[in-house]
Order: sequence, then C-alpha cells, then structure tokens
Amino acid sequence: MLLRVLLILLTLTSIAQAGPLPGYLRDGGTRFLFRTFGTTCYSMDSIERGLPCNPAFIAKNDKKRFDSDLFLGTNMDYLSDVDDMVNGNATPEQVNRIFSRRDASQAEASLEASFQARTWGLSVEPYRLVFYTDIHNSSLPAVNFIGAEEKSLKLQFSSYVSHNFYAGIQLRYTHVKFVGNYIMLTEALADDSEEIFRARTQDLFYIEPGFVYSWDDEVWKPQVSAMFSQWGFTNEKSEQYPVKPQGMLGASIKPPVGLGVFEVGTQVAVGADTQHWQEAVRAAMAYKIGILQLAVSGGQRDHSAGFLLGYKNITSGLSYWGEDRDSGVYISFGVTL
Repeated sequence: MLLRVLLILLTLTSIAQAGPLPGYLRDGGTRFLFRTFGTTCYSMDSIERGLPCNPAFIAKNDKKRFDSDLFLGTNMDYLSDVDDMVNGNATPEQVNRIFSRRDASQAEASLEASFQARTWGLSVEPYRLVFYTDIHNSSLPAVNFIGAEEKSLKLQFSSYVSHNFYAGIQLRYTHVKFVGNYIMLTEALADDSEEIFRARTQDLFYIEPGFVYSWDDEVWKPQVSAMFSQWGFTNEKSEQYPVKPQGMLGASIKPPVGLGVFEVGTQVAVGADTQHWQEAVRAAMAYKIGILQLAVSGGQRDHSAGFLLGYKNITSGLSYWGEDRDSGVYISFGVTL
C-alpha cells in the first residue's frame, strides 16, 4: 500500500518535471555538420554539406550547389515503433519494446534537400523522426521521453557588406507532431495509458541572423563569426519544444599544410540553460584531402568525430557522438549536383 501511494505521489509531481528535447536534437542544424562539429559548425566552413549552419557563409563561399541527404541515427530498430507511437498506432508490445532499456537512449532519421545559390539558400526537410529517453532512479524507474515527427523549411539570405565582412539571416519554420511526458515506467505499460501518449502539434518560427568577418588574403585565413540562433516564437508553448535564444561567438583559422585544407575552430555558445562558462566552449578540427573529409570536436559535456567520403556526385559518411550517459553512431548518404 505504501509503495502504491509513493508511486502516485511521484507520478503527480513528476508531470511538472518533463524536460525539453536536448538542444543538439532540436537545434535544426544540418545533420552531419551539427552532429560532428556541434556548435562550432557556426564558425567553420571547410567542410560543406547542405546549407551552412551560419547563413553569412553563403555569400562568402559564393557557390551554387544542390545537396540531398539521408541521415540515419543509432537505434534504428526503434523508429518504426516510435512512428506508430506518435501517430497513435502503437501496440502494447511496441510500447514495451520502446521502454525496455534502462538507460538513456535516442534515435533519429531525416531526409533533407537543399539548394545554395550566390546570395541565398533553401532547405526542405519533409521528414524527420526523433526519439529521446532519459531514465531516472533505476530502483524505481521513471523516464522523460519524447517522440517527434518533424517537417522543416529553411531560407537563408546572405550578402557581402564591406571589406571582409559578410552578413546573413536564416528564416526557419518547423512543424512538429510529438508525444512526450515524464512518467513512471509502470504507467507506460498500463492498459489505460492512452492519455500519456496523446499526440500534440506545434509550429515554431525562427529568425536567426549571422555574421562573418574573414581575412581571406592572410596565410592562415582567420575569421570571426557571430550568430543569434533559436530566436523566434511558437503558436503553442510546450516544455518539450521551448523557444530558447542562444548567442554564439566563434573563430577559426586554416593553417597552411602540404596537402589539403586544415581548419581549427572554437565556439562560445551562451543561452538560458548555460550555468558555467566551461559548458559554453567547444573546439573542433577538420581536415579535407581529396575525397576524404575528417572532423573531430569536443566540449565539457560531449565529444564527436566523423568522416565523409565523396566520389563524383555521391557522398557517404559516418559520425560518432558520445557523452557520459549516452552515445550514438550516425550514417549519412548524399548526392550533390
């Protein structure tokens, strides 16, 4: 009887503790670049895939390109079950399979196409599926979970302003259908759990300006960048998809090497959730030689590494991301025209 009362009390108090989808999953950055570089993709441009994270880079790079990308994340066996859960078709067996793990886990898949011209770029993502769980208290398991189906549209404008200075702006719209809550695991498996998995919809609109000051005539090609990301509004507030503006300041250099292009960059990203300056700092390195592109990055909380191989118009890549409680491997396939 005491245990039952405790379960009820914990359930009632935990509803208010539902957390947001982590920033690295809801940020909206180009999948491979953001998974491999993290926030440093806003200040580095030696590896090009899809639209740049910082819209100011479009005018700086001054190239026309069409990219289409398929991005597949870890725990792919979850995705069919998650799709059914978001659309209200999950069976008890599927729910049991989804919540059978007793540790943090995530899954992700997306399909994206983008076109970049001289001063503007357009990206369409007709399908993205995301799943995230975070388990608390292994002896009496409770889980914060989010399963979401997204559709996104991004439009970037960029211009050369003056000597070495470029400015751009990104307009981003995301429609998301999601289920999410903070519950006891026993609730997820109960027969009357329909309300827990009730789907919600949300529309998010972002206006994100970016700037780059670049000394391309110098041997090391230093550049300084700034961006104000995730600033916008939504038609309905939710704890899972909050609007949390973030200010970013970064720099990068390209030291001369015998072969290929080598780039080193760092980024400071400060937002409402930043508690210590160490959390805000991230560093990365990238090396491009022939058909091979390599990248590594790391911060206080996580680290990542990845590579891309390109042959003619076909690109494939692999990215690893890890932190103390979770890790994942991500595969990317792309076509460039």
